[in-house]
Amino acid sequence: MIQFFSSLSFDWSNPKLIVPLVFVGIGFAILFYVLKISFDSIHLKRNGTKTNGTVVGFKDVGADKYGKKSRALLVRVEDGDKVWEFQSLLYWVVPPFTVGDTVPVLYLVSQTEKPTSALDNWEELFADAILLGAIAIVLLVLGSLLLYNFNPDV
Repeated sequence: MIQFFSSLSFDWSNPKLIVPLVFVGIGFAILFYVLKISFDSIHLKRNGTKTNGTVVGFKDVGADKYGKKSRALLVRVEDGDKVWEFQSLLYWVVPPFTVGDTVPVLYLVSQTEKPTSALDNWEELFADAILLGAIAIVLLVLGSLLLYNFNPDV
C-alpha cells in the first residue's frame, strides 16, 4: 500500500486532486469513528452488567416522508438502589415493545450520574458501526480509484 502511494507522482498543487483526497480523508475519519463506537460496544458487551429494564414510554425522534413518526424506547432500569432511564438508539415506526414490557439491558457504571446503558441486542450495539463502516469502505474505494486513475489533463 505504501509503495502504491509512493509510486504516484502527482502535482499536489493541482486542484483536481481535492475531490479524491476529500473522499479518502472522510473515509478514514468515518473508519476511525466506526472503530471507536465498535470498541465502546465491545467493551459494554464484555464488561457490562446484564439486567432487565421496563419500557416506560416512547420518544418521537422524527418522521419519514409520509409523516409516519418514528419512536425510540424509553427504558427504566432499577438495580438495587439505583434507578435511571435511557433512550434506545434504535427507533421504529411500529415499536416491537409496548409500555410495561421487559427488555434485556446492558449497563456499565461510569463516573457520570447515569450509567452507560443500551438494549442487549446486536442491532443496538453494532448496527451503526456496520452501516457507517460500509459508507467508509465505499468512500475509500472510490477515492482510491479516483487517485489511481487520476489524469491531470482531463
